[in-house]
Amino acid sequence: MKAGIQAAFQPTTLCPELTAQIVEHGYRGEPPLLASVLAAGLADRILTLPEEGSDVVVAWVRQICERYSLPKAVIAMLESACGTARRVLRVHPETQISEDELAALEHAIGRVIDGCLQNEQRAAEVVETEEVEAAMAGFLARLDDADPASAEHSRAVALWCKRISRRLDMNEEQTIFTARCGLLHDVGKTVTPSEVLQAPRSLTKEEWVVMRAHTTQGARMIHDIPLLRAFAPAARWHHERLDGLGYPDHLPALEIPL
Repeated sequence: MKAGIQAAFQPTTLCPELTAQIVEHGYRGEPPLLASVLAAGLADRILTLPEEGSDVVVAWVRQICERYSLPKAVIAMLESACGTARRVLRVHPETQISEDELAALEHAIGRVIDGCLQNEQRAAEVVETEEVEAAMAGFLARLDDADPASAEHSRAVALWCKRISRRLDMNEEQTIFTARCGLLHDVGKTVTPSEVLQAPRSLTKEEWVVMRAHTTQGARMIHDIPLLRAFAPAARWHHERLDGLGYPDHLPALEIPL
C-alpha cells in the first residue's frame, strides 16, 4: 500500500481509487503524505461532482473526518483539494463543475468540518471531566480515611457553594467550579496527624500551627496534579478573612481571590 501511495503521489496526479481505499481500509503512513493523497483524490471527486452528486462527496468527506483524528491535517487536506479544483477550473473551464457549485460544496464541507471539530471538542471535554472527577474522588477517599468528619464537611461545603453560586446567577461552568473548590478545600487534612485532627480537646498553640498547615499542604497537593491545579487557591486561602486576620497569608479583603 505504501509503495502504491508513493508512486501515485505526484503534484499533477489525481488518485481517487487509492484515496477511496484509504478511506475504506485506513492507512498507517505519515499524516502529511496521507493528507496529500487524500487531497488529490478528493479534488478529483469534486471535479466529477455532477456524476457523483454533492451529497456523495460530502458524505465521503464526513467519513474521512470521522475515521482520522487529525483535525488540522484533515482541514489542510480539504483546503488543498478545493484549491486544486479551483486551479483546474481556471485552466480547464470545460470541466463538469461550475464555480458556484464548487462554492456551495465548499460551504457544505465547512459545515461537516465544524461538526466534526465540535464533536471532538465535546468528546475531549467528557474525557477531561471524567479524569477530573476521578482525581477528586481519589482525594476525597483519602480524606474519608483520614477523617470522615472532614470529608462530610467538604461535601456539605460543595453543596453550599453550588447553592450560593446559583443564587448569584453564576453560569453552570462557574457553579461546577465553585462546588469542586468546596469539595477539595480541605484535602490538606489528609496529611495532618490524626492526634491533631481528631484531638478530643482544645488544641495547643503548637498544634494549631500544625492544623493550619493543611491549607498550604493541600494547595501543594492539588497543584501537583495539572488537571486540578485551578482549585489550589481554594485549598490555600479558604481560611483567609476580610479583616486580614485569616491564614496562612493574612490577605486583606481586596486581595482574597474569588
